[in-house]
Amino acid sequence: MTRKHLIATLSVAATLGLGLVACSSDAPAEKNEKPEASSGSFGECTITGEAGSIELDTVADGTLTVAAVLPSNGWWNGSSPETINGGFEYCLASNVAHRAGLESVTVQNQSWDQLISASNTNYDMGTASITITEPRKEVFDFSDAYFQSNLGVAIKDGADVTVDNVGEKKIGVLQGNMGSQYVNDTLKPSGGIQQFQSETEMFTALRAGQVDAVVTDTTLALSNTAASNGELVVTGQFELDQEYGIIMPKGTPNLEAVNAAIADMKQDGTFDELSATWLTPLFGVDPNTIPVWN
Repeated sequence: MTRKHLIATLSVAATLGLGLVACSSDAPAEKNEKPEASSGSFGECTITGEAGSIELDTVADGTLTVAAVLPSNGWWNGSSPETINGGFEYCLASNVAHRAGLESVTVQNQSWDQLISASNTNYDMGTASITITEPRKEVFDFSDAYFQSNLGVAIKDGADVTVDNVGEKKIGVLQGNMGSQYVNDTLKPSGGIQQFQSETEMFTALRAGQVDAVVTDTTLALSNTAASNGELVVTGQFELDQEYGIIMPKGTPNLEAVNAAIADMKQDGTFDELSATWLTPLFGVDPNTIPVWN
């Protein structure tokens, strides 16, 4: 099988996830009300592009309110909305805010289930490595793709999990993640499937031997295994070509402007810079070197 680059749409030379922990969301900001949790600036992000080159209709004046799922090392660096100061998706949002002439990004923390079910859409946009799918398009307006990833297989270092026997193992998946759909519909492991509400719970279970392997986005698998000090490794990946997009409430007036910002960032190299700064150092490995399992 031909191995495809993980970031095909962005032409990123330095390729890179998402630690999904179920957290209670911050109280959403009302229209024109100063939000409670604002970054105040754009943290450690490198800001590019022309301020005011796009126009956004935001839920609060002067700030871009962005829903995320925290913590998410490499994507949103910090443990709470008040401490976020960097990461690929935070800096992506910051660059969108800058292009809209806004002064800050306000981070609204949601659980994965809450975000993906659209139970609280009082935000301008959401970024949590969300794969663009047709069913999800019925719930959200998606931006153009800004990232691409396969499904990685994470195991305990030295565990007997291979391309030949993975279908016999007990597999951990994240509820609502594309890995869950793939394992249920395609892999169908005879050892069973265990669903988790958060990535932290899922990888803790892998360490404890409650599951033999975890199948989730390669980017997410790498970010979690890189933090395990060698205890966990990613040994293979299933080629799925997931594309990540920014979600916005259905019917948003901001879709065209956000897509214009994404196109600008693709053209001016901003995404290359984001990947090289926040993702490549985190992984310590080129995802394209991970074997593709048939």
